[in-house]
Amino acid sequence: MSRKVSFAKSFATVGGHHKETKAVMTKADGARSRLNDALTSKTISHERVVTESQKYLPLIHQILLTCKVQPEVARLDERLLFEWTSGVEMGTPKPFSSEALMYDMVMCMACEALGRSGCATDASIAGDFAAASRDYSKAAGIFSHLAEEALPQWIARGSDVNDENLPTEATVGACKAFSKLCLAEGQQMAVASVLIKPGAPNYKLVAKLCLSISQQLEEFISIMRKEAFSQMSRMDPEFFTLVTFQVNLQKALANYFYARSLWDEGKYGLAIAFLSEATICLQTRSHSGSSGLPELSKTTSLRALQKDVSDLQKHMGLVLKTWEDDNSHVYFEGVPKNIPKEEKFTQGVQLSKVAPYEVESVDPLPLSIPEKRSPAKLKPLERSDSDLARELQKKLNAGLE
Repeated sequence: MSRKVSFAKSFATVGGHHKETKAVMTKADGARSRLNDALTSKTISHERVVTESQKYLPLIHQILLTCKVQPEVARLDERLLFEWTSGVEMGTPKPFSSEALMYDMVMCMACEALGRSGCATDASIAGDFAAASRDYSKAAGIFSHLAEEALPQWIARGSDVNDENLPTEATVGACKAFSKLCLAEGQQMAVASVLIKPGAPNYKLVAKLCLSISQQLEEFISIMRKEAFSQMSRMDPEFFTLVTFQVNLQKALANYFYARSLWDEGKYGLAIAFLSEATICLQTRSHSGSSGLPELSKTTSLRALQKDVSDLQKHMGLVLKTWEDDNSHVYFEGVPKNIPKEEKFTQGVQLSKVAPYEVESVDPLPLSIPEKRSPAKLKPLERSDSDLARELQKKLNAGLE
């Protein structure tokens, strides 16, 4: 949000003499200004971004609805031009501008979604995994609403909406992908909640939860490549390296926990085979297209995890050696070189759900052009296709007379 606008000044003539309209326009200016302050603060408070987004959204929605139901009097004293810069693109993104009120509303919802994701991250760092999971579900719900309702409705109106002229978080493909990403992150919080509880967890359930996380993350990458490739190129490549790391880590954990469940069931040879698969998932990949973990030392965001990953590799290696020794001296079960197809588990369990998201219902505000004011001196809002069609028909009719 890099450009100040004033609804009170822009709608002064058609709305200034209506007490309710004037009050809402003034309130919207204040709410938008506070949202801008929250977004541009030196220290970003994700909770504040969420709060200010929620306060501004019903106001911009009410202004949009007001103009939609009475376009003939929705005239401006000053032009409205909304400028936003992306919060997910690398470097210093260029501002994206539009006169469409819907653009401002969409970006307000995107702010709340990203704010929710930030709140979830803060909660996870604090160890409140249940709260983090809830916030990720809410963020997934907002992104899903943007991808399935808000953005398609805007595009369907016939406006000149081009993904190349919008921030990444205001495009259908990216929002669809971000919803999947939030679900995956939310499920990681659910797994963490299970693992911190005293006693042994249900290993088979945890395995299926981890597998679902890896599948959701792979779906995120797939959607970005197929439906938001140009937006993907605007984002930091290291972010996608981090996601690739998570995909393979979750696969390793899925195999590890499944192996633990098989060992407890007395299927020792099969357990060893699955644990061996888990250790392979934790090996460094030979190139970007192969399976395994990316080179941690070459990725800034992953360097801090080198010791943790090393400890996990050592733990799995120790368990594998112990099991192999026990099997060779006690159980004498055959260990399959390749896990039989019928023994593989390919479908994870998805616990985290998209939280329902609805935009608050509002009533249109009164607008009217005072009798002493000429409409010709006022600026119309961005013209729709129907406006252009009526103008063309009028010209054709004039030519036929």
